[in-house]
Amino acid sequence: MTSGHAWNHHNFSVPPERLQLVEACFDALFPWEKFVAKPELLGYRMGEDFNRGALYVRPTMAARAVGEALTRHPDVAAALADLDAIDADWNDHTGFLVSSVTEWEERLAIARRLVHERPEFGIRVVDVRRPGDARAQTAYLYQAFIRVGLLGPLRNTFEMQAIGRP
Repeated sequence: MTSGHAWNHHNFSVPPERLQLVEACFDALFPWEKFVAKPELLGYRMGEDFNRGALYVRPTMAARAVGEALTRHPDVAAALADLDAIDADWNDHTGFLVSSVTEWEERLAIARRLVHERPEFGIRVVDVRRPGDARAQTAYLYQAFIRVGLLGPLRNTFEMQAIGRP
């Protein structure tokens, strides 16, 4: 591709009362550099080059209203439960690559620890695939799918990858 196009950021909208918890969760869970922390904006980047990716979180009353509305309708709640139950790789998710298998294993251990130590984060390790597993995508790709319940019932999954060359 010669156009110079690149994905450069992902934005989440969360209920205002969750912003500080999301910040604590992301600080503990992910290897990203926090470069902005304001009452109206939380920002993390993957590296010095913003074209390599950034993630933003903004507090909005609309996110609260959507979350509340989704839980009031049994059909929607059932559909969300069905979506939650499908293979994590087929569900909406945001993927990021860490620098090594060692870092991947360390971050996965942190996620599993936070499930118990910080239940208010709503973290769940939904699926883990390593080379050699029956469901592994390739002979070298490590995948861990981590849900962050604080983000709400949709678009709340991160796929952490590492490349381990055979």
